[in-house]
Amino acid sequence: MGDWERAYRGIILAALGPLRLTHKDLWELTWGEIDDLVYAYKYREYLESLKRAQHAVWLMNASGNLRHPVRVEDLVGYWADGEIMGKNEYFQYCKDKIKRKKQQQEGGESNG
Repeated sequence: MGDWERAYRGIILAALGPLRLTHKDLWELTWGEIDDLVYAYKYREYLESLKRAQHAVWLMNASGNLRHPVRVEDLVGYWADGEIMGKNEYFQYCKDKIKRKKQQQEGGESNG
């Protein structure tokens, strides 16, 4: 199975599954629109996870059995560019993003 076919099956699975679209909907929507709906669904699920994790954090921290307080992000992760990342992965993502920004600024100043 090629990359395109794998991506196609993933989008169709998400569209007919969690998004509850019909086969008729698939003929009326563009791939970009379906992709936007999948992205929005993932983000909505992430926000719901944040709510549930907040309740868990309150219980965990109030129990008094932990040496260090737990944060919501410790349980759920961080949302960045449509992905959920762990603490270390998100830290590396931020470092790389800052480096790219600095390189763009330095490149713009030397050309300008």
